[in-house]
Amino acid sequence: MKNIRLSGGMLVFLGAFFWSLNSPLIKFIEVDAFMTCGLRSLIAGIVLLPFLRPKKIKWNLWLVVYLIAYCGLTVSIVLALRKTSAPIAIGMQYASIIWLFLVTAVSTRKLDKKRLMPVLMISAGVIVFMLSGLDGTSMTGNLIALTESISFAFMTVGVKKCGSENPLGLTAISNLFVAFFVFTFLPPDLSDTLCFTSQEWFIMLILGVVQMGLGYAFYNTGVSRTSPQKASVIALWELILGPVWVALFLHEYPSLMVCIGFVIIIAGIIMDAKVDSPAKF
Repeated sequence: MKNIRLSGGMLVFLGAFFWSLNSPLIKFIEVDAFMTCGLRSLIAGIVLLPFLRPKKIKWNLWLVVYLIAYCGLTVSIVLALRKTSAPIAIGMQYASIIWLFLVTAVSTRKLDKKRLMPVLMISAGVIVFMLSGLDGTSMTGNLIALTESISFAFMTVGVKKCGSENPLGLTAISNLFVAFFVFTFLPPDLSDTLCFTSQEWFIMLILGVVQMGLGYAFYNTGVSRTSPQKASVIALWELILGPVWVALFLHEYPSLMVCIGFVIIIAGIIMDAKVDSPAKF
């Protein structure tokens, strides 16, 4: 079994792959944003609950930080999508690369010069990607989107601090927490579920089990086997793959600015991979 044990980097990539399915799936259904947010998290939490091992979760302050960060990330994306353009609402979370790089530099009192250029390259790509949606932006939405990067950074670090021994269980807890928060403080009209078509229920199940459940399960497991900085870089594949699926299956093609952003981000990822060479991905 050890010979087929996936590396942390590959697990994070699989997490990003499943996250990227969000874009085309959401476009298939017309369901209230908070209903989608709460229901898919509830489904993910229930599906992963059997994997919870309470004794392997560190019930400390970092667990509280992780839950708040996870919930903040999930909800802020939904709020940002209502207030600003999709590229900014989705892409801003990956500014976490900058925060993690700076925090590492401050905590270790050492600047990783080898990673400076890849971080700058990736950051430039994310900025170009987000600039593609400037026509539909608002300052409020952009500020909400900015909080995503902070939440994503705390969430990534929190996995190693409290749930590295039971990442699937941590994923279950965090999704149930999001569902509780949304249905308690941002409650959608639950009677709408009675009008769901079979297709809408099927897509909702895919969003809950695959996109949220497997996505964060793989990501959290991967983070426990690699560094938060590395994980945040590999997770950028969500930003690249999402529009690819939309183009392939919905025939909606990205703009030139988005394509330029993709190229810059991929170049940055390749540069970052070379920093770790010959370590396995």
